[in-house]
Amino acid sequence: MATAEARAKELENHHNDCLVQLSNPNIATMKEDVLYHFSLSTSTHNFPAMFGDVKFVCVGGSPSRMNSFINYVAVELGLGRPGDEYPNICAGTDRYAMYKVGPVLSVSHGMGIPSIAIMLHELIKLLYHARCSNVTIIRIGTSGGIGLEPGSVVITRQAVDACFKAEFEQLVLGKRVVRSTDLDEQLVQELLQCSVDLSEFTTVVGNTMCTLDFYEGVLMCLCCRARSSGWCPLLLHGEGQAGLFASCPRCGHQKHRDGIFSLCCHVQYVWPPSGRGVCHPPGPTAGGPDQQPTRGAGRVPTETTAAGGLLH
Repeated sequence: MATAEARAKELENHHNDCLVQLSNPNIATMKEDVLYHFSLSTSTHNFPAMFGDVKFVCVGGSPSRMNSFINYVAVELGLGRPGDEYPNICAGTDRYAMYKVGPVLSVSHGMGIPSIAIMLHELIKLLYHARCSNVTIIRIGTSGGIGLEPGSVVITRQAVDACFKAEFEQLVLGKRVVRSTDLDEQLVQELLQCSVDLSEFTTVVGNTMCTLDFYEGVLMCLCCRARSSGWCPLLLHGEGQAGLFASCPRCGHQKHRDGIFSLCCHVQYVWPPSGRGVCHPPGPTAGGPDQQPTRGAGRVPTETTAAGGLLH
């Protein structure tokens, strides 16, 4: 089994030394760039001083989850104690929440692709203005599960849309743009190894089906429609799908645009075959189901940071 130091070295060589880039050259000529939904601006905040050391960005749906995550990472990195409080960097707005400890940034993104898209646009610009390099983004959270035990963790290799295509389609200035949603394979294997080291919960690598809607697109109504249309959601498992979620494609396509290394990690809820509703897994850990991806994903920045001496 490779040591944490060896894995960190492999990751460093794999990423090389690349600054975060933007696909819009006009940003570099702006006198001021206002990240409106973060309540941050290049004219009022020193981005390199505030964020220049960021190497890992972990994002998730709810502000409370990301606050809990930064507390967990702080303890793991030896930079804080349980119960310590960390200021919300985006306190000037109620759209998103952002916390930082050492080289780790923890950001909430709300629900669905539109919400995470807005957050990612401003996040990438933040990292660009801060002149960050070798940045890894990990999405942690929950999703529906197919063919898996409740509480299992799925590391997403590829996000597919409602038509099982591994692509993210968007209209940009009236033009249809399609981008790949493949995630970073080496990061997938890195996180899988972290789970093996923990040996606390079942972890699999699979694809995640993502749609634009929680009810009609993914969960409840499909179960009802399946009975009348003959479409069976369990067939998804045969197509290699392990999870159902609504934000993964955006993380995947952002990697190809800006040189960001990204992956998604979800704990699975029960797929409701009877259409009665969402069933929570029976709390495999004391902290509840959200703790599995937190602990698994949290090992990547903590082990890499310790091995690479990023705190010195």
